[in-house]
Amino acid sequence: MKKLMSVVALCGAMFLTACDSNAGAQNGDTVIIDFAGYKDGVAFDGGTATNFPLVLGSGQFVPGFEEQLIGMEKGETRDINITFPENYYPELAGQSVIFTVTVNDIVKE
Repeated sequence: MKKLMSVVALCGAMFLTACDSNAGAQNGDTVIIDFAGYKDGVAFDGGTATNFPLVLGSGQFVPGFEEQLIGMEKGETRDINITFPENYYPELAGQSVIFTVTVNDIVKE
């Protein structure tokens, strides 16, 4: 029985470690990100920040932005493709842009 308990404990520990290390950022987590937005390859005003804390799933950013950060890991950089809503700032309304995002840290919920 003692041997079975240690095998179960070992397997459980292996499972938890694998989940924690492979899950990446999930809804409810706060990601600390650097980002820069580009329209036609040119950075646009107001589209850049460093060490910005964002709670995934909060709806703080335009639709589609936060969802594309799900699964990112600390240190990862990804290009996020967004089309701004039609009712956004006039110079960006309905425009397609790319945000280059780097996850500096993930604070689990």
